[in-house]
Amino acid sequence: MSEDIYNPVLTRANRLELFTLDECENILKAVLEDQNEKGSLKEFEIVPAIENMGFLGEYYHLILSYQLEKETAQRTMRLFVKSVAYENANMSYYEEKSSIIKKEAKLYGLLLNELKNLSAHVWCAKCYFTRDDLFVMQNIEDLGYRSLPSKTRFLSEQELRPMIKALATLHASSVAYERRHRLTIGVVFREWLLEKSIDPDIVWWTTGLKAVLAVAAAHPRVLKDAAAQDYVANELPRCLDRVYFMANPSPVHRNVFLHRDAWGGNVFYHKEHPQDVGCVLVDFQLCRYAPPAVDLLMASYLNVEPAQRKQMMERITGYYYEHLVAELTDMDIDAQREQLSRADFDQSLQDFALFGATYNCIAATILRLPENYLKQLKDEQPMEFHRFCNVDRTEAVLRLMDEHEDFKCYIYDCIEDLLELTYYKQAK
Repeated sequence: MSEDIYNPVLTRANRLELFTLDECENILKAVLEDQNEKGSLKEFEIVPAIENMGFLGEYYHLILSYQLEKETAQRTMRLFVKSVAYENANMSYYEEKSSIIKKEAKLYGLLLNELKNLSAHVWCAKCYFTRDDLFVMQNIEDLGYRSLPSKTRFLSEQELRPMIKALATLHASSVAYERRHRLTIGVVFREWLLEKSIDPDIVWWTTGLKAVLAVAAAHPRVLKDAAAQDYVANELPRCLDRVYFMANPSPVHRNVFLHRDAWGGNVFYHKEHPQDVGCVLVDFQLCRYAPPAVDLLMASYLNVEPAQRKQMMERITGYYYEHLVAELTDMDIDAQREQLSRADFDQSLQDFALFGATYNCIAATILRLPENYLKQLKDEQPMEFHRFCNVDRTEAVLRLMDEHEDFKCYIYDCIEDLLELTYYKQAK
């Protein structure tokens, strides 16, 4: 676990020293082979992707200038690079974050490129080069997709649907992959499907959990209820331990390859048909092998305000399941035979509801903070940013609730979802 020490580790001599000339030539060769072309590299440039900000890594554009055979003019192409952060708080923090980048790079190289070819629908960019500390992929914006506006806080039902469609395609593709290769993804790729966010030894989770329990104790609905206070202090932490088991493959329900981080910052919408065409998913660093209900729950909890989620959940569930079955049918797969009947799926949603609600509460302490708070902290007070993310954020979260009414109302609504599934459920 990370310590309360800020002793920065630099991962390379220069922030922009990401590639050798030989590596760039190999990247160009891979891209051109994909286009049935041949050519030679003339020069390359690495530019920070300032429009993106990552907490687990850094983003760049790799610009290749090249010349095709039988052509005299030079061309350029722009590729997207995700790398381990140049500056890390300390060695343990670096090791933790670099292992997440390595996981994603390995899965792109070993699995995702093939999964994306099993459906006619685009839901993932192609990866052309991987290393343990970075990977290079198609630039999604140049494929005709765009990210949500930076000030987007929550999604409407119409905006959520393309994300749901993409998840259904991913899940169906993983079922088809297993049938084609006669294997189980969770077994063959076990080494690269390790849990990276939900574990009693992962500081992102434990610092968030501590803050969530403090907010739960302060919730107006239980503040003056002695029995509820006792439950929050003594029973709720043990109850939430069940989430650790829910992060693993289920022994009861059908498991598939999950994205498990589908929120507004990790999806790109089609520029011309944003509500009709499925999204492109990015950031597969937290992916796992578990029931598809987990992805649907997380997408709905993380992207929609609680009151609106409850109103649309039945429709969203039907929309997801309709597209899952359609994708499986196109792949000549019977959902019933794969233990993915509607009854099976509905039961899995009930069984994993606590997972969605708990994760959403903890994510709220990072993703739903007042605008620019975390970015400003990272830019201006890196030691405090490290402390907030990896040591203790309880005091800061409670202070921000006092200072920002919207944030307080939202996180209280999230906590109420959690209490409904725990304290009030056992009280019935």
